[in-house]
Amino acid sequence: MSSEHTIAVDLTLVDEGSRKIDTAPDGVRIGAVSLGMWQEDVISTPSDMSDDWDTYLIRINYELALEPDLPPLRWFEIGADFASDSPEPAFVVDALPHATSAPRAPTSYALNRYLALVPTDFDSSAAAHVPGTTDVINVFGIGRGAVRWQHSSPAGGVLQGARSAWAVLAVPKGRVKQTVEFSVRYAVESDKAVDYRPTQQPVSFTLTLSATAQSREAVETQDSTDPAEPPPASPPYVFISYAHDDARRKANALRFGELLRRCGIDAHLDQWDCDERGDWSLWAIRHTREADFVIVLASPMCKAVGNGEVDYKTHRGLQTELGQLRELLHSDSEQWVPKILPVVLPGERVEDLPLFLRPYTMDHYLVDEFTREEIEELLRVLTRRPRRPRPPLGPGA
Repeated sequence: MSSEHTIAVDLTLVDEGSRKIDTAPDGVRIGAVSLGMWQEDVISTPSDMSDDWDTYLIRINYELALEPDLPPLRWFEIGADFASDSPEPAFVVDALPHATSAPRAPTSYALNRYLALVPTDFDSSAAAHVPGTTDVINVFGIGRGAVRWQHSSPAGGVLQGARSAWAVLAVPKGRVKQTVEFSVRYAVESDKAVDYRPTQQPVSFTLTLSATAQSREAVETQDSTDPAEPPPASPPYVFISYAHDDARRKANALRFGELLRRCGIDAHLDQWDCDERGDWSLWAIRHTREADFVIVLASPMCKAVGNGEVDYKTHRGLQTELGQLRELLHSDSEQWVPKILPVVLPGERVEDLPLFLRPYTMDHYLVDEFTREEIEELLRVLTRRPRRPRPPLGPGA
């Protein structure tokens, strides 16, 4: 979310003459709903969806704060309008939390092929996590350009505090700035407030989107004013080597590969090359030798295979891949040490990297969530962009 200042919507009671209700000698608001930083992650647009759209998973952080010694709120509602000022509005494909009429335990959700958020048991491979709540929640606007969540409480009023919501947002392809109008509605739990009506002033802000690689390239080309500027370098070619320990780890490898490709990295792994019969050992050798980088994903089976703790019949494909990497490191470590990158995905441990990769005496890369921010250090290595460029030498004394 692009804003240098806190974004908040004040909650104020006014009478029919638009006077603020006096709750202190100087008058005071009854509370506010403020926004934290929103998080956005570009996601793959389904193949059967129109090519006219880019899709994002947006996390919306907001907090209700109430003044002390005032009546509680019977309910409050936040709204995010993505279609208020554009002839080509964005729209919400799905949103969390879903409607609930009873207390709900913390739940993790994954995206299915239709971009619907569905509950999942695999927390580390989930796209979104929703904390438990005692609120009664209604959600409105899914499938349209504006979405609203209404929180209410059966007794005692809704509690103040921080909450979060998620929206799967489709925007016209190539859009990198999205206007959002944020609004709040509410009702006060007090007979004394019957002569007053609640009011608020919506706030608009700009959400900066990370367009897909193809869309971003098109926008940058349109914005370029220097016809002599050289074309961008080809994306780094990355081969992902991993063990099929179980379905969760296989799904995590796929999700990691998809994230890399959304970030402009030409990532390759076996799950995308199953459309025809072939020699997998030659396939692995070709990818390893042609890749700019080889990423090895930590897992218990990867460690066992890499350390020679399994028999020759177990995970033969991975034995071929890791055996070749050992050979290349031994024959030319100066070339191959910078090219082989150990990565630890969510739910895994550094201890589950093979010893020949030297995970403690050399760099490894931790990924706690499947977001661009979490792999920023890895992206800097893959694209050779140091966080702090080396300054030029001065003239000296």
